[in-house]
Amino acid sequence: MSDTAAKKRRRPAQKRIEELADYYDRTDTGDLPWEEADHVIIERPVLEQISIRLPKEDLERIRRRAAKAGVGYTTLIRMILRAHLDDPLTR
Repeated sequence: MSDTAAKKRRRPAQKRIEELADYYDRTDTGDLPWEEADHVIIERPVLEQISIRLPKEDLERIRRRAAKAGVGYTTLIRMILRAHLDDPLTR
């Protein structure tokens, strides 16, 4: 698709996920105009190292789930903890 053709095709409103999915299935995003994102700042949270003892079987299960998800097992543990802390039922 030419650059002008990509510019002419409007991205649908974000109200219907099916329309958005179809649009991106048919559109090479490399042909779309890009906006600079110099104002975006991504800060990594400060991490503190801790030691935790887990049953060996639990750690093996976490490692398998992390591999399936394509993340490290410590990342998965942080994700699980964050989801639990953000759950309104646990407050």
